Amino acid sequence: MNKFIGVLTLIVALVASFYSGYLYRGIEPITSGEIDERIVEVMEELKENHFSRPTEEDLVQGAIDGMIASLDDPFTSYFSQSEQEEYNQGFEESYVGIGITVSYVDSLIVVEQVSTNGPADQAGILVNDVIAFIDGEDIRGDAFYESISKVVGEVGSSVEIGVIRQGVELPIYFDVERQVIDSPSLSYEVFEEDAKIVGYIDVNTFGSETASLFSDAIEDLEGMNIDGLVIDLRDNGGGYLSAVIDMLDEFLIDNGKPMFSTEYYANGTFRRDEYFATNTEEKPYDIVTLINGNSASASEVFASSMQEHGGHLVIGTTSYGKGTMQTDIPLQAVIGDSIHLTIGKWFTSNEGWVHYDGGTDGVVPDIIVEQDDVMRAYKVFLLEEEEIVYDTVSSRLTNIQIILNGMGYSVRIDGYFDDETQQALSDIQMNNGLMVSGEINEETLAVLNDFLTIYKQNPLNDAQLMEAVDQIE
Repeated sequence: MNKFIGVLTLIVALVASFYSGYLYRGIEPITSGEIDERIVEVMEELKENHFSRPTEEDLVQGAIDGMIASLDDPFTSYFSQSEQEEYNQGFEESYVGIGITVSYVDSLIVVEQVSTNGPADQAGILVNDVIAFIDGEDIRGDAFYESISKVVGEVGSSVEIGVIRQGVELPIYFDVERQVIDSPSLSYEVFEEDAKIVGYIDVNTFGSETASLFSDAIEDLEGMNIDGLVIDLRDNGGGYLSAVIDMLDEFLIDNGKPMFSTEYYANGTFRRDEYFATNTEEKPYDIVTLINGNSASASEVFASSMQEHGGHLVIGTTSYGKGTMQTDIPLQAVIGDSIHLTIGKWFTSNEGWVHYDGGTDGVVPDIIVEQDDVMRAYKVFLLEEEEIVYDTVSSRLTNIQIILNGMGYSVRIDGYFDDETQQALSDIQMNNGLMVSGEINEETLAVLNDFLTIYKQNPLNDAQLMEAVDQIE
């Protein structure tokens, strides 16, 4: 199952970079005479004689892509000026877009949230709509970033969004005006549990203003006399080095060893930097950090530092395992373009390397808590002309059966469409005024998907969060 959440702009997901900013280097452009003669000769032969008639720009881009691919590093990439701008927007408190949050499920872009009074909301786009067309182009099955890059554009310009809506036979089209959308990098609230007041900060990314907002949130929560604090870094893909340092400095005290360290390659030499806490007073309350398999990069720096340096609890599941760091190097040959380049590694306070390839495969929580099957379930949509029918086996039906059990039915969860599964579907159809058939159709799936949305939004169903609250003394 390929699923992740992202705002409709090129906002970073689980592979978000942990980097300190722009690294400028004085590099003289290479002239054609200095390029390996094989490259020049192959390019000329392809350009002149290949039947597909490639352009020089195509071949140059192919050469660049090939060089980057040879590194076997998914975190190094070439950014055009527009891609660089869109990438940077992911670390700001606002972006230019249409005001929706989406998931990528089975190669479909599904609307998960619609910003109240945002352009999508005003146009009429709804939660669970499947975005199928952008400016008349069918994007079903296309790569996620390739698709959403077609949505971004200039403030005030319009984009036509075509959606597939459950229960509606034909696609519905909306003209949506792009606007500046607020996209806060964190939110916070309090939970009251067993006479305890527990502060909760959900950090979505480590952006340019996150550290300042984090400090304000802590001050506000402490003003409510909290007994403890939960910091939620689940599904947080990373961000700026400076934000991580400032946020750690809210809690960690100087004990003589670094919170974390970095080793990186710059201007032909390796360098090592160590980052020490400067605080002198510990917080008078318990602090718990939540992570999961989509917590990456800067999230792992924060979690490991809280765990190894500060002795604070980390709860959840093992993190992604991204132990490298990147920076953006502007190109001189094409103004505005850049290389997003891996320049080194970072190490935990105890000198561990969490990388998934050659390292420890992530930060391991002190208390491992798995979410229940329903929390891990995903929404199901019928693909074009797809059928899930009685007396067949389907992995997608396994997911549907998990949701049915969450709704109070008792059915098997091995993906086999049996009598009990059919009866459960018939009951749901009868209870919701639908045609009773016992079959899986879009109207019935809409009921299941709505249940799943409500279930996941209830914090009492979040086993990891509840365990964190329970650990606060």
